[in-house]
Amino acid sequence: MLVYAVFSAGAATQAVEHLSYNTLSAKRDQLQSSYSYLTKERDQLQTSYNNQTEERDQLLAIINKYRTCPQDWKKSGCSCYYISPDKKTWDESRKDCQARGATLVIIDSREEQALIKTFNKKAWFGLTDIEVEGTWRWVDGTPLTTSYWNKGEPNDMQGEDCALVDNTLKDPVVAWNDVPCNHKNDWICERQVC
Repeated sequence: MLVYAVFSAGAATQAVEHLSYNTLSAKRDQLQSSYSYLTKERDQLQTSYNNQTEERDQLLAIINKYRTCPQDWKKSGCSCYYISPDKKTWDESRKDCQARGATLVIIDSREEQALIKTFNKKAWFGLTDIEVEGTWRWVDGTPLTTSYWNKGEPNDMQGEDCALVDNTLKDPVVAWNDVPCNHKNDWICERQVC
């Protein structure tokens, strides 16, 4: 009888171990299945996210392409231009442009110079040699490479360190003079919109 009891206890333990193994194996298989499903779903969500991000970027590009300028600004290409109705010093003008989310205009092409000429004003733009005499730099810190100076300009006649575009001259492109920065003139701001 004792042998039978020991044998029965051993068989019962073995049955419990077998049951535990089967249960754990089933749980492992279930977890593996859940993991595979969640991995597949994560990959699908990532693909969807990437597609939506790309679509958003394309829509933003379209919006920027057709973004309008604020009231009283003129649009040309990807820029908006503000032509001041009053007069300030060069530094006051620069600060006014910054307050408008813009800079004094940086004239970086012949086409832009021709456009600025159509505004028919004597106006400050974003060029100065105030830091180093004779070394003209744009308000963004880049050096001047192409210029449209009037004949004999720049001449630093009276400590002239700021650039003025004289749009009243007849020449279709040449129009720049250096002028004392404390003189009061109109100014032109530029803001990129695309």
